[in-house]
Amino acid sequence: MIIRKTKGNDIPVLAKAMSLAYSEAPWNEKWNDERAERRVRAILGNYEGLGLVAVENETLVGGLLGYVDPYAEEDFFFVSEIFVIPEMKKHGVGKSLLSELEKVLAEREIHVIQLISIDDNEAFYNKCGLERDSVSVQYKRFYDL
Repeated sequence: MIIRKTKGNDIPVLAKAMSLAYSEAPWNEKWNDERAERRVRAILGNYEGLGLVAVENETLVGGLLGYVDPYAEEDFFFVSEIFVIPEMKKHGVGKSLLSELEKVLAEREIHVIQLISIDDNEAFYNKCGLERDSVSVQYKRFYDL
């Protein structure tokens, strides 16, 4: 497996992979191509946006998307999305993406990774060395769709 930085022509394929990854439980989300590509572009368009892709046998099998989040005394890197296509889950793809991210960030002297996750994924992130922070996510839907 090869892990590399994203290229512009990766966006449609990244969007498809993200859609596939989130179509299964526990998310069961229905993404259309336009919204998925918009999401990928939005993340990569953030301040110092960065994407990594995992490629196996010339097929994109996973991705990690995020951006630099400047803070008072140091920069953090916020991972907005990390996903693996269904048939490649539990094959080390996600762990490899996070490991490569650490190398890329260390070169930029960024030493903190942050992300928001569902409880179902906490065990995976713990295996990768991440731990729960004291911050909680607040949420309010103020009208029905």
